[in-house]
Amino acid sequence: MSKLRKKTYINDLEMKEERDMERVITSAVKYCTECEKICSNDIIILLGIENELNITMDAGEGMILTEDEIIVINSKTPVSIRAAKSLYAEFTISIRKFRKLFPNKKYRFLCNSTNTKNDNFAILRKYLTELLVLQYERTEYQWAEWNKISCEILIFLVSNFATNVVITELNPLFENITDYISEHFQEDLSLKQISSQFCMTPTYFSRFFKKNFGINYYQYLCNVRLENAWEDLLHSDKNLLCVAMDNGFPNEASFRKYFTERYEMSPYEYRIEQKVKEEFEKKEQTENLQTAIEKLGGIKAVDQIQDVISVDVGNKQLYRPYWREIINLRDCNLLLNYEAREQFEELQKELNFKYVRIHLDWSKFSEEEIYTFYLEEQVFDFLLKNNLKLWFTISVRELQESEMLFAYLKKMLSHFAPHYGSNEIRNWRFELEYNTLFDEKKAELYWTLYDKIKEILAIYQIEELFGAGLELGDWDGIRQFEEFAKKNQRKLPALTMQVKPYVCMETGDGMTVNRITDSGYVKNQLQIFYESFADLISEIKHIYITDYYDSIQQMNILNDSCYRGASIIKNVIECFEKTNALPHSVPLDLCYINGMKDKVLFGGDGLITKQGLRKPSYYAYSFLQKAGPYYLGKNEYAIVFGNDFLDYQIICHNCKRLSYHYYLDEMKQQLEKMERYFDDENEKELKIRLENVKNGRYIVKKHSVNIEHGSVQDELRRIAPYEKIIMPAFLHNDDVEYLKQILVPQQTLRTYEVKDEVLELQITLSANEICYLNIQYAYE
Repeated sequence: MSKLRKKTYINDLEMKEERDMERVITSAVKYCTECEKICSNDIIILLGIENELNITMDAGEGMILTEDEIIVINSKTPVSIRAAKSLYAEFTISIRKFRKLFPNKKYRFLCNSTNTKNDNFAILRKYLTELLVLQYERTEYQWAEWNKISCEILIFLVSNFATNVVITELNPLFENITDYISEHFQEDLSLKQISSQFCMTPTYFSRFFKKNFGINYYQYLCNVRLENAWEDLLHSDKNLLCVAMDNGFPNEASFRKYFTERYEMSPYEYRIEQKVKEEFEKKEQTENLQTAIEKLGGIKAVDQIQDVISVDVGNKQLYRPYWREIINLRDCNLLLNYEAREQFEELQKELNFKYVRIHLDWSKFSEEEIYTFYLEEQVFDFLLKNNLKLWFTISVRELQESEMLFAYLKKMLSHFAPHYGSNEIRNWRFELEYNTLFDEKKAELYWTLYDKIKEILAIYQIEELFGAGLELGDWDGIRQFEEFAKKNQRKLPALTMQVKPYVCMETGDGMTVNRITDSGYVKNQLQIFYESFADLISEIKHIYITDYYDSIQQMNILNDSCYRGASIIKNVIECFEKTNALPHSVPLDLCYINGMKDKVLFGGDGLITKQGLRKPSYYAYSFLQKAGPYYLGKNEYAIVFGNDFLDYQIICHNCKRLSYHYYLDEMKQQLEKMERYFDDENEKELKIRLENVKNGRYIVKKHSVNIEHGSVQDELRRIAPYEKIIMPAFLHNDDVEYLKQILVPQQTLRTYEVKDEVLELQITLSANEICYLNIQYAYE
């Protein structure tokens, strides 16, 4: 290439580089009036706007895209769409530019609002709608705003809907070769160069490639270059030389030759033809876009939750306070520690949990030796003294010798029946859990063990043997369990389920691990469960979530923060009357036995620190414990209760959504980055309207926990701002007592006069603040 032409090419490339980024996402609004096929190297997002669109995947899976539903079609996934007349928006993400922005990882998107529920769909819908509005309005800074929203969409997709593909094949060489070509096709990628990259001779590589790909290497490379050049030809203003050089062709003549062979016309002719076609379709596209904007005006871009809650206090109903149904203790030997007993007793005295869930431990039992149950007696006596009923868990996975379990169970019940009396024993609950993907063999094993345990419990008239610890969201596993139970006429008195922050699944690309980022995951998965397993639910009296984890790591700095308290209130409100239990994972930080517990705060999920300091999560349950016996109403941020004495209780939160920064840092969190782990730190204004209240004077007492009041993490950050690790050695008894006195909710008091039977309140909540309002009628 001459120096002049090379300089012209470089200058042109520099001028086009920024504009080229504008095209990372393109959009079009279309009508589907017949059957069409989509198979693109790029990533396609479909947004339903008007009427139903029938979609069939290559594997035969069918779905219906209705108004405001979203589906992401992964690269090279064949799809057929069909409709009488359906309006939809198609967003195309250039796979080449996507890989430049997100190198070194292969992503597969699991984003389909037609078959799952996820609060993140509303946010994605908002972004897509903003792009369409921007395209329609054509503002002065359109392309700058387009770039901004496009980048936000890509980050949001990767953070919330992408799975890292774990290649499970013994020899992932094919994929490595195609990935390498996709990343380096713009270079002078000779046979010698690529063969050396994979430690082969050029001759062997050429034969290997032809045998496994059905095409020789240079033909494949040329096709990749042509596909990318085709995109530049249509979606950029580059001249033909730039298009050729940007896509690995040595010169314009070479590009023209191969392009003409494939498309039967020159690149210039093809571009002119497409421009004419584009102009012809421009008017139709404008009309479609206008129709789409009008339709989307009636669709909420984000599910706007009413920040005003109106409650008729006359419409009251009894409810079950399911948040205190279970406290998970697991290892009851913790209560042999005096300090732990003191803290647990303090916790139970105020929070008043109903059942304590502990693991049945028969590891030290032997039929050949005298076993006195001395340790069990100490623990059980303590728990029963604190008004707790016992809930024992047995894990199938831990059963090495089932006969030893049966012997221990018989001996334990025969020992404690006369000790506590038959009435107390009959109140005990047992749970046989088997968290696995059920098949015929595993289901048979489970029910064999279940029958034997049930037979032993029946001797003491214990009827509550629950199971099976199924994973909420593992629909295949639940379905297989249901089918076996139905086939063999088996039935559980109550179903127990677990919630984990990730889902593993097998896809065409290999095993994928999907980190759950849906802030309403428990609520949404419960709704799917109720809709999908109506027959199973009709056979079962109660459904208990017995284990709930929202973090991959056992220890997480958010557990010590205001966010944890706000997320507890949020989940309780969202899952109200949808489950019989939603327990906390760990009651005390003393439950952690490793060296990390020597710190004052180490990310443990206990409600109380080792030193006895109460966390925001403790106050969340404390606020809930103050709820009256009648449920009156709720919205996303607040729930209202009442009693028979003209008193009302309101519990509310401003739980913030976790940002992509949090998920990037989840395995190596940093306290100084805490503020970046949330989408925003905006305040929330709540308006609460209580109707049909008695006229007169009301006293409203407000109790708040936020970063300024009642947060042990924030208080320690203020006391020792430069200390990354605060050890107990830094805190003397006087310091601990001082912290106990100041780490309490902020309290304010205000009076209201009601004259028209309506009491209106306005509350301002800071980020991740929780609040309890006690409204009392002032009798004269």
